[in-house]
Amino acid sequence: MGTFRIANSATVRHLKAFRSQLVIRSGSATDPPLPSTLPATPKMSGEQQQTVELREKTKIRQEADRLFKEEYGIEVGSTEVPPKMEQPAGDASVNLVANLFPLRTHQQMPIYRWDVEMTIALRNGKQLSLTKKSDSDAVAVDRKQKTRWIFKRMVETNAATFGRPEENYYDLEATLFTLKDIRAAGQDELNLVVNGLDAVLFQGSASASVVLRKVTDRYEVSLTDFSHLTRNCANADLSHKQFLEVATSQYPLMSDQFVCYPGGVSFDVNEDVTQLEEGKYLGHGVQKSIRYIEGADKKAHAAIAVDLKKTAFHAEISALEYLQRQSRHVSECLQRGQRLPPGAFAQTGPCRKLKGLRCVLIYATQRRREIVIHDVVNQTASEVYFDLEGGQKKSVAQYFRERYQIRLQYLQAPLAVEKKPGSRELCYYPLECIRVVENQRVSGELSQQVIREVIKHAAVVPAQRQAQIMDAFQNLHLPDSAHLDSVATSVTQQMLPLKGREIRKPTLVYGQAQKAVPQNGKWTMPGRGSSFAVPAKLGRWTCMMLTTERQDAAQRMMTDFLKKYVAECRQRGMIVDQPVEPYVLPAGDFEPAMDGFMNEALSEYKLDFVLCIQDKPIHEHKFLKYLERKYGLITQDVATPTVRRCLERGASATIENIVQKTNMKLGGLNYGLEMKSPSGRADVLEPTTMFVGLGMCHSKPPKPDATGKEPPRPASVVGFAANVLAQSFAFIGDYFYQAADRDEKIFSIVPIVTRLLTQWCEHHSGQMPKNIVFFRNGGSEGQYQLILKYEVPLIRFAIDEFRQKSAVQQHFETKVVVVVATKRHNVRFFKTNIRRDGRAPEQNLQPGIAIDSTVTHPVFSEFFVNSHTTLQGTGRTPRYTVLYNESGFKLGQLEHIVYALSHGHQIVNLTTSLPTPAYIANDYAERGMAVLNQFLFNHADVSRDAYDTFNKELTFAAMDPESLFHRCRVNA
Repeated sequence: MGTFRIANSATVRHLKAFRSQLVIRSGSATDPPLPSTLPATPKMSGEQQQTVELREKTKIRQEADRLFKEEYGIEVGSTEVPPKMEQPAGDASVNLVANLFPLRTHQQMPIYRWDVEMTIALRNGKQLSLTKKSDSDAVAVDRKQKTRWIFKRMVETNAATFGRPEENYYDLEATLFTLKDIRAAGQDELNLVVNGLDAVLFQGSASASVVLRKVTDRYEVSLTDFSHLTRNCANADLSHKQFLEVATSQYPLMSDQFVCYPGGVSFDVNEDVTQLEEGKYLGHGVQKSIRYIEGADKKAHAAIAVDLKKTAFHAEISALEYLQRQSRHVSECLQRGQRLPPGAFAQTGPCRKLKGLRCVLIYATQRRREIVIHDVVNQTASEVYFDLEGGQKKSVAQYFRERYQIRLQYLQAPLAVEKKPGSRELCYYPLECIRVVENQRVSGELSQQVIREVIKHAAVVPAQRQAQIMDAFQNLHLPDSAHLDSVATSVTQQMLPLKGREIRKPTLVYGQAQKAVPQNGKWTMPGRGSSFAVPAKLGRWTCMMLTTERQDAAQRMMTDFLKKYVAECRQRGMIVDQPVEPYVLPAGDFEPAMDGFMNEALSEYKLDFVLCIQDKPIHEHKFLKYLERKYGLITQDVATPTVRRCLERGASATIENIVQKTNMKLGGLNYGLEMKSPSGRADVLEPTTMFVGLGMCHSKPPKPDATGKEPPRPASVVGFAANVLAQSFAFIGDYFYQAADRDEKIFSIVPIVTRLLTQWCEHHSGQMPKNIVFFRNGGSEGQYQLILKYEVPLIRFAIDEFRQKSAVQQHFETKVVVVVATKRHNVRFFKTNIRRDGRAPEQNLQPGIAIDSTVTHPVFSEFFVNSHTTLQGTGRTPRYTVLYNESGFKLGQLEHIVYALSHGHQIVNLTTSLPTPAYIANDYAERGMAVLNQFLFNHADVSRDAYDTFNKELTFAAMDPESLFHRCRVNA
């Protein structure tokens, strides 16, 4: 596999103005790198690691403060959000309910907060902390079972100290709330020993040590005082919310009937599960959280949000059976006593699916022993030997036969490998002798087959979901909670009623000024003869096909499809030449053939575009996109069943969607948007406004080692998209690499904004935009402070610096609006008059409903806009929070902007759940991650945190300035 062609420093000249001011410096002085993030830190022990993890936000802030002061010479921003915006004029007439249950506290009483540390002594004399967090689900659940047992015994045997059980609120980790001050006079901590531990649960540990320390900050909690809800995000006091989270979770936390996970997620062990393929099952649980709302009376309230939670788990079966379920071919080989083929051990092979699973040794009957599978190797129990004393050797099969009287049934099966923590020693285990530990959620990617199953079983229509939420509300014993009674707090027992408002629809404008008006979030092109608003030119291009079909049949299918494809392109106004030597790749190892084809397409034929048809089981989409970036050749992927459907059924909508995507990829525009304000006097989407989306993609969690700790992850990716071209509704984008798992964009925002301004000015006669509206995907309330303090000033800095360096007299003083958009919440809205026999689109909210009262935050300017049609299950309406508003936009204005931009995706004739720039930014982030993963696989010598290398070699910004990638939405 070749390497990327590295462009010289001129190819990224749009970032050079700021490079000298960035924190990380490496390489030659003549070609400084794109910004990386924080400097690498030295490796540390596990105990040190915990301390450092707790300080991660502090480290980021300290480095950001230094960056502002020493590198940029600017002040950090105010952490205050703008004053709460007024609701739009006019009546909200859509009757709805939300899955929120308000809380009412009738009198104030003292509540005390304690840090908890529980430890037990192991057989080897070491102390095990049960309150230390673990990345392993199995370990975390086991520790919670133990802390629950210890806590109950502690309260029971020390009733004089703790009072009644329902006067104590414990999260099974490190936080305890009590209604009594349990300290002895003059002491800030209480030390207790709990004896008589359950022998089976604790395996030989007879007693536990418990230390309860008074917290140093906000020791007492008030339930009736909401003054902590202020516009200043730096003054956030989470103790009130934290207590309510713990108090409303006491029933599942204290019951053996539930298994609990972070984020208020719990699963009833008596609830039926849904079996899935590949050794998985779908757990049907509940997610509960506390949310602050303004209520109908415009006063602050706390409310409980209850929603269903569907999660895939690993089945509790033997590791051998788990492997067999990954592939029918693997299962057949094992049943016939044959060795597995080499492909089973490839990076995406079935054996890799076991890596990181925590398993218990079935044969260890004296005490429970668990391992984490480090690898599954292509060696059998007859081929791997132990070194014994005296120089003797014994095979794994012989050892199990003699030591445990176990005669292995699958002698040709591969072996699981455990890597001992802190050493290079490897231990080998027959897969038939270990079993997957229960309660492990699936954290990696699911196959398409399993995803389809999950979607099918998780898609619960609104009427059914509403009923199940009410059942869950009762099952969590929220209406009759003794713990809530102890603090004089009651729960409203019905879902919260509220009102929504309808937003007017935009008009879509195609070529020859032909128009379409959406109905319920969908529309059709105006007539078969209508053309795109801006048809693209498809000059030198070709097609390759990846299939297991016979060559002659595949060639006929491809030829017939290309005729239809070219005809549709031309009908839409595109100028299209005939493809250059379309080719069906020989069946086999497709990746080298694909690489060779793309190389030849570029170097010999000078092509600009490659259409790829591939069978669904081949799964080479991500590799194709890696090659797209490697060779700078725009590609489009079409599945073979889709091609067959176009040919056999004459599916006009399907071929239309394919061509709409092609037109966008090549720099065309399918349609424009027109939308007037409610007054009808102003355009909602002004051509002088840049709309920017910022999205994130984090690498999937690597498999933990034997200690439960995860190895370092590759970079996280910031995707961004904006309407920087001359056509106001043509959105293009790129991606940027930064430190793994960090959502803060402190170290990427300046080059991103600079690149967008450069592109905008290239297409707008050097003029900067009048307004820039940022839709920042994700971002919890806890992150608002960092966004306001660091990201907003950096946006302003980049704009001001660009303006100063501009050679053109600017007409506008560019103003900034920052809106956080998120679907990561558990608030659901339901119609009050749901037709229970209706289909999902009929039961769900129709597109164009805005909600800006009752359920919104008491202090922040917040609104929800349901912009899409939900085709199955129950829709999740995105929430929007206005953090910065220099432009002085009104709430109704922003609601209309959001809804209008949700019509701009251009590929299918449907609205999207998020505004187009936000939606596309997520796509670019995912594309950047796919390219990075393949790059790291091909370049094992490159460090996983080489952000500078990634940004210089993998982003579109680093490509030749004349590349189409700078002018086209290549990931459409």
